[in-house]
Amino acid sequence: MVLAEDSLEEASSGTSHGLAASAKEEMPTNDALELMESILQRLQPADRHEIRDMITNRGWLSGALLMMSVLFWWIAVEKGGASLGDADIPLSMMGEFDYATLALVVPVLVFLTTVVWSVGRERGHAFMSNIGGLFAILALYYTAEPMGFAVLTGDIEMQTAFFATARLLALAVMIHYSARLFIDAILLQWVRTQMIHMPVELIPVMPGAVDEGQADEVGPAA
Repeated sequence: MVLAEDSLEEASSGTSHGLAASAKEEMPTNDALELMESILQRLQPADRHEIRDMITNRGWLSGALLMMSVLFWWIAVEKGGASLGDADIPLSMMGEFDYATLALVVPVLVFLTTVVWSVGRERGHAFMSNIGGLFAILALYYTAEPMGFAVLTGDIEMQTAFFATARLLALAVMIHYSARLFIDAILLQWVRTQMIHMPVELIPVMPGAVDEGQADEVGPAA
């Protein structure tokens, strides 16, 4: 009987140790937990089902904005540039880019700015945030340069410069939000994948849910 009890205790102990080891293996690192908490606090999904909806909506909007950017560039720059006076815009002072090239350089700079800034924000990297600020100022300079030529040098007409800057600004805004939504969708997809295998719940309880729960616990008044 003693041997049987010892064997049962050893089996139970081995099972508990095995479960603890497997749970420990499934738990992400502290850095990953901190990153997941940061993402959840910023986007504030109500539950895991809403995370899935947020991934779908952000991915859809990101793709729509990207296609809008491509169509806008094709219509307003590639096909309509001649009628809007793009040939009259002087070459850029930094890099000597013509306007058609600037219409590609600015979206690339904005995309890099958004990616680097998002990584620096989520990871808390000062260097990455600094690089994002450099890219942002460079993109802003190229965007405002046609207006600068019109105001400071008078080499081009104000109307031509205004439409040139407006088109670059429109491309920059659409690319920024497209990249931002896509990055959020990727981060949420990573969080959802991690949470599926985690034994604990990371989604914070919203204040409204807490109030409703407390109201449910209070009994009827006498």
